[in-house]
Amino acid sequence: MKILTPGRDQKGWAEEVPCTGNGNGGGGCGAVLLVEQRDLFRTRRGDYLGDGEEMATFKCIGCGVLTDLEYYPLLLADLPRVRS
Repeated sequence: MKILTPGRDQKGWAEEVPCTGNGNGGGGCGAVLLVEQRDLFRTRRGDYLGDGEEMATFKCIGCGVLTDLEYYPLLLADLPRVRS
């Protein structure tokens, strides 16, 4: 195998993910984004008592809607907490 055109250095996890608004009321714009590890942060999905599970979430750069990932190969402890 031979590299014909070098790409950028990859650091951490990255995946193409659609903006769906999953876990946040929907309303995503449907854009397909290259979401990188540095784009993710932790949110909590649960009830008003504070019970629930932590999720890896990203904010779409197109529409601003939050989307929770169904699958992420990272430890949630490695992600920052909710940001605005």
